Amino acid sequence: MSIRSERLRELLPCVSHFCVDFACTALLTASCLGASAVSVILCAVLYNGCAFALQLPIGMLADRFCLRHVLSAVGCLTVALGSLLTVPLLLCIAVGLGNACFHVGAGREALLLGGSRAARVGRFVAPGAFGIFLGPLSAAIFWLTRCAAPLLLLACALLFCLQKQEQTSSAPPLSLKPPQYAALVICMFLTVLLRSYMGTVTRYAELSLPTFAAAMTVCVFLGKCLGGSLADRFGAFRFQLPAQLIGTALFALSVVFPPLALPAVLLFNTTMAVTVHTLFRSAPSHAGAMFGLTTLALYLGVLPRLLGAPNPLFTPWGLALIGCISAMTLLLGLRLAQKGAGAHDG
Repeated sequence: MSIRSERLRELLPCVSHFCVDFACTALLTASCLGASAVSVILCAVLYNGCAFALQLPIGMLADRFCLRHVLSAVGCLTVALGSLLTVPLLLCIAVGLGNACFHVGAGREALLLGGSRAARVGRFVAPGAFGIFLGPLSAAIFWLTRCAAPLLLLACALLFCLQKQEQTSSAPPLSLKPPQYAALVICMFLTVLLRSYMGTVTRYAELSLPTFAAAMTVCVFLGKCLGGSLADRFGAFRFQLPAQLIGTALFALSVVFPPLALPAVLLFNTTMAVTVHTLFRSAPSHAGAMFGLTTLALYLGVLPRLLGAPNPLFTPWGLALIGCISAMTLLLGLRLAQKGAGAHDG
């Protein structure tokens, strides 16, 4: 296989991820225009439940039946077909299921092909940030949301079907005793949940400014894209220790000086590739389930906001508290992973 071909194989899931997230958020926003507050909440809870919580059972099925490119293609196709629906609740279910199938299929593939390195899964997830940002802004453009985006998704589905199955890279499992394994999974799960919840706590008035919102999206993208590569280069624990300490301090100070939220968001998003890849290394034969476990944590983290729960933690001390707890769970899990990898190497 040529280098160019390898790059094209990696580019397809990244481009498809942008298209899927763009189409989903654009269609959902368009379907909720003019709807009542109760309908909007119901659609948000239903869509996110299908798109994120269902990735765990879908991932388990993908592991059981070794579903790879076909699941990514089904996801793209389902979202494209969902654009034909006009009933908001049905549309939420269709695009939510399509989103879940695509993410599990392509995310599982990125983990399996990345093997012992986290960079590939980070590069796969990162483009979704731009899709989520641009989708709602384009919701009123009918030809784009109901015609162009679905056609792009159909093209992506076709390309996935035409791809040949690649040989996976080796990823030796971590050597952990059952209590250590359970502790690692809990630590990674809590880290993702708290990171997700942190995103619902922050309420920067500057996000109403297009330039600030765009800059925040770029920081999310860079954090997710670079997190795996930096972990591969310097070691996950060695890199995340200063990153989380600095990120937590910046988040606490950002309540007073909001521009500090930009580097804080970048640093916090570097954990995405690290958490999912660490879970994968703990059980390489269950890549789909491990990917789905992180998205379940994401869903539980945003659920309070979706349900309209009060938010008293947007204070320096509140953000510092969440940041410190999530940093401790992350670093504890990474330390356990270090011991497991050392025991295996020995």
